[in-house]
Amino acid sequence: MKRITTVLILGLTSLFITPYLAVAQSPETTASEVVDRETLKAFVEGVKAQMESITDPSEQTSFLRGLATESREQGTPNLIIITPQGKTAFHADDAYAQGLNLLGMKDDRGNNTMQALFESAETGGGFVEYYWDDPAQEGDEDTPKIAYASGYTSQIEITYGSIYSNQPVVLIGGYHHPIAPIPQVTAAEVVGRETLKAFVHSVLESFLGAAEQIGLEQFHLYADIFRVEGSPWKQGSVYFFVFTTDGFVLFHGVNQSLEFTMADLDRVDVNGVMYIREIIRVAKEGGFAQYHYDDPSINGDENTGSPKVTYAELVTHQDQEIVIGAGFYTGVLIPTEETITHTEVEGTVLGGGGAPLGIEFSRSIAGIQADYLYKTITTPTGYFSLTISSTKNVSGYYKARAIKGVEVENEIVGQWHSIPLNRNQHQVLELTLGGDVRVVRAEPLVAAKPVLVAETEVAVSGLEPNVPNPFNSTTLITYHLSSPGPVQLVIYNVLGQPVRTLVNESQAAGSYQIQWDVLDQQGVSLSTGIYIARLSYPSGVQTQRLLYLK
Repeated sequence: MKRITTVLILGLTSLFITPYLAVAQSPETTASEVVDRETLKAFVEGVKAQMESITDPSEQTSFLRGLATESREQGTPNLIIITPQGKTAFHADDAYAQGLNLLGMKDDRGNNTMQALFESAETGGGFVEYYWDDPAQEGDEDTPKIAYASGYTSQIEITYGSIYSNQPVVLIGGYHHPIAPIPQVTAAEVVGRETLKAFVHSVLESFLGAAEQIGLEQFHLYADIFRVEGSPWKQGSVYFFVFTTDGFVLFHGVNQSLEFTMADLDRVDVNGVMYIREIIRVAKEGGFAQYHYDDPSINGDENTGSPKVTYAELVTHQDQEIVIGAGFYTGVLIPTEETITHTEVEGTVLGGGGAPLGIEFSRSIAGIQADYLYKTITTPTGYFSLTISSTKNVSGYYKARAIKGVEVENEIVGQWHSIPLNRNQHQVLELTLGGDVRVVRAEPLVAAKPVLVAETEVAVSGLEPNVPNPFNSTTLITYHLSSPGPVQLVIYNVLGQPVRTLVNESQAAGSYQIQWDVLDQQGVSLSTGIYIARLSYPSGVQTQRLLYLK
């Protein structure tokens, strides 16, 4: 770009004029007198003349602060000062934009307005029309706004940015187009699960809106706006992150060095929770994940982490599935009102020819595209089993499909519709590749019964350490209930898949013991490794790591 003088840009709507207040040390034409293009130009040039005449840094700071205050509180024309390279030194309308590169900014119709303003400055100043749907004005989306740009050379350092004496700059007035809309629920307002969920919803719109406007290829130039401490998008330990479903980090609200790297999907917290996989899992339906994570505000929890709750959602942007989420530290893991329900499915595929097939199940809901979340592989005889678990009711009709060549070809060789499944049942199916479904039998899930070991009153609910641990055949799990209510004790593998339900019933207050024999729900021996016991009781949820070694 040619060496140019600073550009001042001021804009107004062609079909209506907003009354403006005069700035401190008012130019000959004040903001309140802007009614058309000529008065707009006169105001901008007047501000430019004052900026050129100021030689005292404190006077300049006071002048710019006055412009910023009027712009934010009184609705006067927005003023922006930018270097020829596009870096923002001053932005009266959006303090979070200071320091960002705005050269690629586009209006609502995809026009590179900022580039046009720079070109106008190079020719001695000029007007540029642009489009912006002002949320405060009804029906203005097709009405062009007008901005004016003019350039000058800064006589002294601009203290709001990195502009030094005798440096050419671009002064822009009246260009109103936020980089990212302010979220309706900000980071500072997150105090619990509901506000956390609302914050993620708000950030989702703000983040994707900015990415759409700027383009993902240039978004890294603007992403810092979402990392400003005390901004609507970050407050202390509340921030948001974005990554793909395979763990590639696109944005991180605290640690920029993590961006464009692969996250460790198998990383576990102190309880063995693979929290990144858990976040991806709950995001598919929009949900909460609980785990322990290092809280930067707490010294000494680097190894154990602090209890944290994250809400995440899965969205599609430019044909790519991405996970957007945010979390907050709870002090203790907040009991969830959501109860995991599940059904066990056992079946045989007839006519498969003796080769293993991939079997995938999806909830069948009218108007919603099938999402085959529940997957397994048949044995050579066609036998398969899987568990369908969800925080939503798992009862209903399902679709299923068989895939040949599960590692290479991914050819669908069989499909089934309207398969009835019910919560807390063990169901045996017979499927033919032609599409026929036969329910052989359906029966309630049977769990081993816990033993009530004491009738005494219990002060605190929760799990005791299992004994022995590690173990090589069986282990004894003890838990306490301080109040009566529904109880679930489920064993999960390290992939977060439920393998055995030990308890699923309402129980009285007291202490209970139950022995796990390392068998799954179908009575099949499990392999050695780490398993997670998850106890859900009336006042909370607790997990514990179990180590099985033969």
